[in-house]
Amino acid sequence: MSVSAAEYLSNSFPPKNYEQLRQLTLLIKQGSIDLTIGKKSITALLKMLETPDNVATHNIVELSEKVSLSPSSITRLAKLLGFQGYNAFQVIFKQKNKMKDDFYSQSVERLILDKGNSNSALFQQQLKQLNNDVEECFNNEMLNIDAAKLLLAKKHRVFIFGYRQSSAIASILRYGLALIRPNVQMLVQANHGVAIALGQLKKNDLLILISSAPYSNVTIKIASMAKQQGCQILSITDTSLSPLNDLAEVALHIPTASKFYTNSMVANCFFVENLLSLTAIELGAAAVNNLQQHEQLVADLEISR
Repeated sequence: MSVSAAEYLSNSFPPKNYEQLRQLTLLIKQGSIDLTIGKKSITALLKMLETPDNVATHNIVELSEKVSLSPSSITRLAKLLGFQGYNAFQVIFKQKNKMKDDFYSQSVERLILDKGNSNSALFQQQLKQLNNDVEECFNNEMLNIDAAKLLLAKKHRVFIFGYRQSSAIASILRYGLALIRPNVQMLVQANHGVAIALGQLKKNDLLILISSAPYSNVTIKIASMAKQQGCQILSITDTSLSPLNDLAEVALHIPTASKFYTNSMVANCFFVENLLSLTAIELGAAAVNNLQQHEQLVADLEISR
């Protein structure tokens, strides 16, 4: 669920880690938190968040050149964000460099703490969480679902990318969409690197990106570079504070929290399947024709016999 500005300020100001700083920045951009930070400083801060190594490994003068903001302005920015100065601000980025990715192991440790519960209790907890996730999406995402449906139906070329676990949802979406319309493919094909894949993208192509916390740096970089190339982006992510949110023309927010030791994909599957059905309705006879051609190819290949 989204974090309110009041809740954020009461619990996480000044930011204690990179993720809290990233969330604070997005809340400021959205106008949810009233901090008097100029547009140039916000732009520089976003550059720092996109390339945290620059902040972690450079002094304030070197960083100033990289983000096009004077050293004195960087110091003022750090203080506005609650830090005593640049050195304290820089610590957040140094910590990120040293931080190990323990998202999954910590999730299992929390799960093991509940080992005294019955098997049915775990299923009931999961079902309750799923119901909450689906209800939240149903109440908040219908306008975005409608916009996403139109993009899927009308864009000439569609590329889809999901990294690690999100690749499963990407595969489901690609298979279902390719059945009802042409020019649909995964962004990164077998034996093709990301750079080659990005080179295929053209202005006004649709790129669908799927990612939830902990967000993949690869996915975020692809989103940023595709945006610069003039692609339209549809993101399927978890909250309005996702780093994909501001890069996308349309963002679907589907919660992934659960008792599972990684992100739950069940609500994602539910909404992707319904989104595909709505897209088929939008395409109408074109979807039927595309499926009939597919069915004829299957019959010719005798795959079903």
